[in-house]
Amino acid sequence: MIARLKLSVVVPTYNRRNVLLSHTLPAIFGQDFPAAEHEVIVVVDGSTDGTAEALRQLRPPCLLRIIEQPNYGPSAARNNGIQAARGDLLLFIDDDIICGPRLFTQHVAAHADLEPAVVYGSISVAPGTPPSVLKYATVTWYQEYYGHLESQMGLKWPEDVYLISNSSVPRSTLVACGGFDENMPAKEDYELGLRLWKMGVQFRYQRQAMAYEFYLKSSRCALCNDGKTFGKTEVLLSRKHPDYRPYSALAGLGRIVGWRRLWRRIGVGLPVSPVGALIPPIWICDKLCQLPNMQKAGHYLLGVGRGVAEFRSAAREAGSWKALQREFGMRLPVLLYHHVGPPRPGTLAGLTVSPERFERHVRWLARRGYTGICPADWLRWRREGKGLPDKPVLFTFDDGYADLVDYALPVLRRFGFGAAVYVVTGQLGGTNAWDEARGYGTHRLMTAEQIRYWASQGIEFGAHGRTHADLTTLSANELSEEVVGSGKDLESILGARVVSFAYPYGFHNQAVDDCVRGAFDLAFIADDNDEGLNHLQTDPHRLLRTTVQTNDSWLAMECRARLGRNPFLNLRMRVGLRSRLKRAVRRIFSRRKP
Repeated sequence: MIARLKLSVVVPTYNRRNVLLSHTLPAIFGQDFPAAEHEVIVVVDGSTDGTAEALRQLRPPCLLRIIEQPNYGPSAARNNGIQAARGDLLLFIDDDIICGPRLFTQHVAAHADLEPAVVYGSISVAPGTPPSVLKYATVTWYQEYYGHLESQMGLKWPEDVYLISNSSVPRSTLVACGGFDENMPAKEDYELGLRLWKMGVQFRYQRQAMAYEFYLKSSRCALCNDGKTFGKTEVLLSRKHPDYRPYSALAGLGRIVGWRRLWRRIGVGLPVSPVGALIPPIWICDKLCQLPNMQKAGHYLLGVGRGVAEFRSAAREAGSWKALQREFGMRLPVLLYHHVGPPRPGTLAGLTVSPERFERHVRWLARRGYTGICPADWLRWRREGKGLPDKPVLFTFDDGYADLVDYALPVLRRFGFGAAVYVVTGQLGGTNAWDEARGYGTHRLMTAEQIRYWASQGIEFGAHGRTHADLTTLSANELSEEVVGSGKDLESILGARVVSFAYPYGFHNQAVDDCVRGAFDLAFIADDNDEGLNHLQTDPHRLLRTTVQTNDSWLAMECRARLGRNPFLNLRMRVGLRSRLKRAVRRIFSRRKP
């Protein structure tokens, strides 16, 4: 009969015999945990340095089991360890990790409440690790990483990094989730953690469970091998877990502009990797790494080289640089209009765009190759990385004025453009009562029948509240009625779920944000001081818009489409303010003259 054990320690290893025998295993065998209650499983992943033979010659104080397999990688090695383990808990230790003397006891004690959980301890670079640029970079990374975890009381999924080494999990939980994904060339620990988190498993940070990494990885390995595997992994991981896409290292592609974007494209497109040119200067930095300036220089060069290697690998996995851009680097300008139609008495200045000028806007963008999309298209791209044209643009119209039916929506459909109209559901078929109460002019609003018709023509509709109230002034119940209620009103008209919301007046705070996040997939702000292009890392509930002005020319539209704003407008405002100040100063001094 096989005795039941409390703990199985799984150590995958590949060609690290010296570190494993002189550092890792002595610390494991020196634990204060009862020898009869745990086992150590070393999975030799195709090592060619005599690791397995050396292990068989040991006389350990506890049960030591040796499993050999071809070089299939750490995921396969850990899965073999999971299948072979006899303990209720599994503790994963890498082959270059030195355990603190009470590590096993601390992990087992953290699982005492019997609730399925992942318990993870801290790691730092071991004293005695040979100096190198990579060592000092790793020291800094560990300090920042665990400092971040402590500041927020543990991991925050899915945005934080998760490391499997020095982590313990119930074996039954690992078996239930299917173990490690062997198709992931890197970050297999994060992928496993993401699945466990989605299953509802708790993650507990055990700060006292300390371990130390005897860091021997070379800069060349980190630069070339790790760069290739991590770049490919980012694509695979984002496709398997779409909710990871905004947190991927590739999500920043949409933020890169100008010369940085050009150099990134050149570096990825070269037939021969430029990373090799960085190895000699990094080698020099390694030799002089005791000097702080050389540490900084080496760290910078490693970051540049690693980034190029990762993007080249990711582009190969995606199919090409263009395909990678299409999947991760798209940028979306969102144009905000209110009233499109003939000017009406009492209308707010700048609120109306004439039908002729609006058509010129649409025609100009169509000639420039832009395609009008709907919010649902952007949402699908965020989730799946596909479905967008080469140059997307989103037209949005707040308040749902009836004149849109005659002067705006037919023009958009004639050019094949989608758009989104945000309606005040408590005033459908009525007038803009929120403006009338402030003394402004009256506008008729779209009816439910008009909304249904234009929805069938490819125009998307979103919620804009029930009464166009300032949401930041409402109680919790009133806020729910205004936000959630407007979505339900619109759903009853359209017969389908409403995807997006536009904040009335652009006003919002934390309570408003939380309410909107619970009811809609997307939300749009309207702030002249916060304009720009949207990308994968843009908060989906704070999507940026640029307000189209009454007299916007083709140049203004080009700027809004390319930059998400019109810099000339701000310049004109600053020039106008300066001129007014000069005139005021002249008047003051002229009065003082005798």
